Amino acid sequence: MDLNQLRLFLVLAETENLGRAATASGLAPATLSHHLAALERSLGTTLFDRVSRGLRLTETGRLLRGFAIRITNEAESARAAIAEQERAENGMLRLGVIHSFHANLMPGLVAEFLSAHPGLRVEAREMIARDIEAGLLEGELDLGLAFAPAGSPGLGCARLFDEALVLVTAQGSPWAGAPPESIPLALLPQRFATRRMIDTALEGRWTPRVVAEVDAIGSILALVRSGAVGTVLSSRSVVGDGLDQRPIADPQPIRSAALLWCPTRYQSAAARAFSALVRARLAE
Repeated sequence: MDLNQLRLFLVLAETENLGRAATASGLAPATLSHHLAALERSLGTTLFDRVSRGLRLTETGRLLRGFAIRITNEAESARAAIAEQERAENGMLRLGVIHSFHANLMPGLVAEFLSAHPGLRVEAREMIARDIEAGLLEGELDLGLAFAPAGSPGLGCARLFDEALVLVTAQGSPWAGAPPESIPLALLPQRFATRRMIDTALEGRWTPRVVAEVDAIGSILALVRSGAVGTVLSSRSVVGDGLDQRPIADPQPIRSAALLWCPTRYQSAAARAFSALVRARLAE
């Protein structure tokens, strides 16, 4: 059993089809089949059942898949660590950032970071919180800016600051100062952590009159400025003139921003430097 065999096994496990796996790995089907047979011989077991439509992982194959993912991830971490010793200021920093922080915090942080590290590239993705956590666990992201506590066990989580959830209406609109339960609201969809926080905060207090669900904060604020609706967002998300904020409950519901990472994965010098910058600029 070697690393290349494990990588090929994972391609087969993903596709469950010899032809598609061969295409994805750039090998002839016969060559890929030979590697699979060699892996099965070395382990003394069968990893796939041959079925009419392709392959299906056996119970042993499913067991190996978990180990293979961890082994190949560790191998990539080792490769990254060695490469960093040779290229101190080169490489990519991959960030996952929730929508409100992406618009308001990310530009300044990335600009300052790139000024200090001009040889690096930054990929900052606007994502929902659960996708950020999944990306960190799967090794697709280096760091995340989302919420504390983290929803996924095993993630590192450093709280940065707290912010209130507030009711937002346009100044001079029919809804300015109106009872909260009477205001038509445009809210983020349920897949957003902020929406779930809002629903939890309002439960047993007042029932929101939701007339629109919009997955972009800028679009929500544009609707609010039109006077057609109000919204509930974090206070930091409310940017620009012409908007009023007021508490949605007493005491005000608070959400905690956090820096997230996966402690079991190697952290590059770039990730460590960006973590230090985020803590220095944002931590209360």
